[in-house]
Parts: sequence; structure tokens; C-alpha cells
Amino acid sequence: MSALSVDEAGPERGAAVWEDDYILLALLSHGLVEMNRRLESLGQPRHPWSGAERRYTSLPGAWQEAVTRLWWRFFWAGLEPPRNDYAVLELCRVPPGRWPLPMALSAADADVCLLEGDEPSEFAEEAVRGAWGDPEAHLAEHRVHQALLLVAEANARERHDAWRIYVRLRRLVIERPVISDLDVQALQRELPTGPAAGEPYVMEFVRAVYERRPAENGVTLAVCARCGVPLSKARGKRKEDCGTPGCETGYENLRLATLGFYWVLHRGARRFVHDAGVFELRVCDNVRALGLEPLLWLGTDQPDALDVCFRVPRGKRSELWGTDEKDWASPVLLARSFRWPIEPECDRRFLVVPEHRAQVPGYLTDLRTELAGRTDPARPFKVVTEKQLLTEVRRALARQGGNSCAR
Repeated sequence: MSALSVDEAGPERGAAVWEDDYILLALLSHGLVEMNRRLESLGQPRHPWSGAERRYTSLPGAWQEAVTRLWWRFFWAGLEPPRNDYAVLELCRVPPGRWPLPMALSAADADVCLLEGDEPSEFAEEAVRGAWGDPEAHLAEHRVHQALLLVAEANARERHDAWRIYVRLRRLVIERPVISDLDVQALQRELPTGPAAGEPYVMEFVRAVYERRPAENGVTLAVCARCGVPLSKARGKRKEDCGTPGCETGYENLRLATLGFYWVLHRGARRFVHDAGVFELRVCDNVRALGLEPLLWLGTDQPDALDVCFRVPRGKRSELWGTDEKDWASPVLLARSFRWPIEPECDRRFLVVPEHRAQVPGYLTDLRTELAGRTDPARPFKVVTEKQLLTEVRRALARQGGNSCAR
């Protein structure tokens, strides 16, 4: 389906009607992400965008399509089109709201770039994931999920053991971005089940999530003091962007005792499991601090299980509240890709966004507007921030006189 249609007066008027400017940004993003992954797979430097030569001649099809569409957009608007691919790359470093070409985007999305430094931005990765179901994201989530299920089910002895083991290991990914070979040995002793001949299944999980790096007789790493992710810059810098959304803090030194190596999260597990999980655990901990007993990731047979569930007293009974935490740079792309998890059935449902997103002008308004008409009437939910969710819980508890023990 063509994204561009020219009105009946003909092209001489320079009038063009575009179905959706997000299509153009999604195509540009797809090209950026694909080029970046090609360079990584070839072992090229991580700064390809400013180089004078390319080591490959075939640019991604999505990028070529996007550049062509962009050229015509500029042309019909009476503007000078970008001269070449490098000019388009430089344009990707500028927020679309500052492009010479007017773009029909939400207020929040008009102020983000497709390229940040030499890497595709959060928005770019979200655009790819939302538009085409990013294969890397799907593969990373599926691989980690299947490895978790295998270990949990194989080592379960009682009814709820599988869920407990699943939560234990998923929390490990979030809370321990770096582990030592001694930690892995302890995991094998804790979860020893495996095939008749071979190592425990938990090693499949470790390899699905972490990559091994050599380090004899221990290692000291500079890591984010908040989320534990290794930092690439030299020590001594008070603040460094660790890459986890909303995580702005200093570094700390992590000392690991090792025999011969340590393990660091793979990029896919980091981006699509760890980063999202930091927000989920924060909400869970805040709900627990109010005296409730939240449960994580019920419905573990689904990769996109509901993040946090907890019971809130109401009269002589209780209600099951469910929350789905989403930390996306783009409210529009989040709304277009969002589906409420099928299970478990909840009395009240909340789509929770972090405070650092809610502080972006227009973010919540754009999210709620874009969600209108896209949701399942049988599973209504309320869009709230972290603080608003906790306010809802406090009000419910206050109506019960502070009793949080109902089941």
C-alpha cells in the first residue's frame, strides 16, 4: 500500500497527503538498526555513521525506501531534499520537530532523535519493534523465556516450585547483570537437574542470558550504582549514562571473586529483559512497602506475562489488581503495540509508566489519546504513573482502615 497520494490537482501544486509520518520514521529506524547490526556482526567499529567509506555496498531495503520517500516529501513541500545518505544520517541526529519538513507527530515524539551518538535511539528501536515485531527482540525474549521454563519445570518438586524458580532466575537477570563463574557453580548446585548425560539445564539458561569473559583470580569492574550494568568509560567520572532508561546515577566498583572468568548480560537479554525488569521490580518493591504481598510474572507460560499482581482488601473480600509496566520513549508507539495480557483475570488493571516518561510534556495525553479505541472493552485498564498507582493503593487501604491482610 502506498503511503503517498497526490491530490487530483496534480503534482504541480506540490500537494501531498501522507497516511502516517510514523511509517517514514519506522522505515528510517529499521534501516539504522539493520545497518548497526550488520556492522556489529562484521566486527566493525561502533562509529560507522561518520566514516568516509562503507565496507558494504548494499544498504538495507527499508533504508533505501525511507530515503526515497523522504526525498519526495521534501520535493513536494518545495524544500531542497537531502543530497545523499550521509545527509539523511545527519538528519536522523536532529529531532523531527526541528526538521525543515513539517511532521505530524505527537509532542513527545517530535523532540526525540533516531540516532543518539552513533547508536539507534530508544525511539528507533521501539519503532522497529512496534512496526515489524523486531526479530532480535522476539528471539531474545523467546530464548530467555524458554530457557527459564526448562530450568523451572525440570527442577520443580512441588506445585508452585516452577513459578518460584522462574521468578528467582528472572530476578537474577535484572539484579545481577554481572556474575562470576563461582556464582554459576552455585546455581548448578542449587538447580542440578539436567539430561541423563550432560550438564544441568541451568547452564543453557546462563548461556542464553550471559556471555563469558576471561578473568583469572578475580576482577574489579566499574558498574552503575543503581542497576549494576558495567560502564564502559574510565573510572573517576561521577555520572555516566549506563543505558538503562531513567537510570541516572554514579558508578561504583564491583569486585568479583573468580576462578577463570565472569559472565555479562548479552545485548538482547540486557535490552529486552533486564532494562524492562528494573522498572517492574521497582513497582513491586514499592507496593510491598505498603504492606501488600505482590507477585511477579504470573502466567509464566507466556513470555509477556502480567508483571505485578497483588490483592487489595475491599470489605470482607479482596480484589486482584494487575499492573503492566511499560517504559517506552514514544507514547504513540507504545499505544499502537500494547495488548493487555490474557491472564490472569483481574478486578482492576493498570498500565503503569515511569515518572521520567510522565514528565515529558504531552506524554500521558498522547498515550491516552492513541489508546482510545484500541483497547479491549472486556479488559479495561487505567493509565497511571508509578506515584499515581501507589496513591490508588493507599486510598484503597485507607477505606479499609489500613488493613492490608485480606485475601
